Amino acid sequence: MEELRNALLTAGISARSDFPLRTRCTFRVGGNADLAVFPETTDEFLFTLRLLCRRGTKFASVGNGSNLLFADEGYRGAVVFTGRMRELTNEPDGFYALCGTPLQKLSTAARDRGLRGAAFACGIPATVGGAVFMNAGAHGGEMADLVAETDCYDIARDSCRTLRGGEHCFGYRTSVFAAEPNLVVLGARLRLKAGDREAIENEMRANMAKRRATQPLEYPSAGSAFKRPKGHSAAKLIEECGLKGCRVGGAEVSRKHAGFIVNLGNATASDVRRLVERVRQTVLEKTGIELEPEIRFLS
Repeated sequence: MEELRNALLTAGISARSDFPLRTRCTFRVGGNADLAVFPETTDEFLFTLRLLCRRGTKFASVGNGSNLLFADEGYRGAVVFTGRMRELTNEPDGFYALCGTPLQKLSTAARDRGLRGAAFACGIPATVGGAVFMNAGAHGGEMADLVAETDCYDIARDSCRTLRGGEHCFGYRTSVFAAEPNLVVLGARLRLKAGDREAIENEMRANMAKRRATQPLEYPSAGSAFKRPKGHSAAKLIEECGLKGCRVGGAEVSRKHAGFIVNLGNATASDVRRLVERVRQTVLEKTGIELEPEIRFLS
């Protein structure tokens, strides 16, 4: 790994060995990665990906780490963090956003230009790349409503390509990028519509107020722990099964919102995984409904 790190540093790309992953995920848990890389441009990102592929190094690409759980044992390989790739470029009917652009930056920029459609993203602690990957959404909106094109790197073909429209295969909290691990998001072209700036501002304020009132933002978490089962609410099912406040070690089913699993301060990744499985098993036994985790487990 030292040779790989030196090659990246020689190319002017920030890289650190034995990097503590808990500092780069919203759950605040996880061991160390053998190598962490921090590209700042698309060229640096592509250089990194190609170098890792040529050397046969296992790697993962991560945005804000807002729906990830890193293992206690850490990651044997390289984790590429895209959070420094934050460029957001104005276009006539929207923006072009690099993969590391925070959704908060996008929603604020859209409001400032009087463009509606991105208010749902206000407060979601994700980057554009991660949000496209999982088709993130809230308050009745989702990324599929905005994304016109996505530039990506195809690892298998060692080439860049642009996906349009239906090629994204967007679904509830999924996309072609979730199904095809060879595709890595580089940036996305986002289309919005003209709107009233004051109305957009009011919508964003309402969304943030609802988020603060209903979600356990005072504790580290990965957001919603489970996807919404068709025709049901995961949080309601969990609460009806008497699991609100259920704990494993330092991990707890939030007493404020049963759809969240929170880190009370000393949780391990193992605590979280065991609690996820306990909730899934209990809900399945009592209701016959199998919950699917929305958290991605990276080990």
